[in-house]
Amino acid sequence: MAAYVHVNLRVIDPAKQAALAPRFLAALQNAGGRILHFGPVAQVLEGDVEPLPLAGIFEFPTLADALAFYHSDVYGPIKLEREEAQQARMFVVEAD
Repeated sequence: MAAYVHVNLRVIDPAKQAALAPRFLAALQNAGGRILHFGPVAQVLEGDVEPLPLAGIFEFPTLADALAFYHSDVYGPIKLEREEAQQARMFVVEAD
């Protein structure tokens, strides 16, 4: 079953964000993931919590692949640097 990581974010350091982007993409692709969407939130449809301005959806072959990527030694340093570059909320779902 495929898994989808959703991230909702605000860039707080554009230079750091730009430097991380190619490393993140390479790590994501090497882990079997791909970007389905990365860009502005188009419109809030429901809920009282205001989303951060950007959203990303990343697809992995399985939930195990998504979790392995998130906890990997390759992504670990990127994740630490990402926390300096952006404010983010992230979660993963598994599709049937």
